[in-house]
Amino acid sequence: MSTFIVMAPPEFDDVAGDPHQTDRLEFVPDRFSYLAFVLAIVWLLYHRMWLVLLGYLGLTLVIELLALAANPDAVGIVALLVALLFGLEAQALRRWSLERKGWQVVGIIDAANKAEAELRFLYKAADRLSPARLQKDRQQRPASPPIIPRIGSEQVVGLTLGPETRQ
Repeated sequence: MSTFIVMAPPEFDDVAGDPHQTDRLEFVPDRFSYLAFVLAIVWLLYHRMWLVLLGYLGLTLVIELLALAANPDAVGIVALLVALLFGLEAQALRRWSLERKGWQVVGIIDAANKAEAELRFLYKAADRLSPARLQKDRQQRPASPPIIPRIGSEQVVGLTLGPETRQ
């Protein structure tokens, strides 16, 4: 099972309403990305993550130059470690990139694959907007007054349990 973060574009109106809008949702898995591990630049170009691509190229260049200056045999090991780290963090960088563009997180779903995540999310959204659920929400009781903690006849404020003793 993987966790999928459901993201909607900034102009998104309704989660379970128009099927022409629900196909614009992004289901970003929270797991290791094998394609980003093997072909990081291609993965970044495919997802149009330009700022992350520039950062990746700059970081890779600096690390490779430092490894080359320190020990020429270390270049391969450092390249493998950078690729491994990027494979681990690729999906988090994708979420960050979408959030910078104004996308919003509208849900978190646990599922085996993307298709199952879509079904689970849309089923939950349809349940939230079902006629029976909307009628139940309309008949909801008014909110109760806030709970004020008390000890005896004194109101509790912060960590004090008695009257204020400072002068």
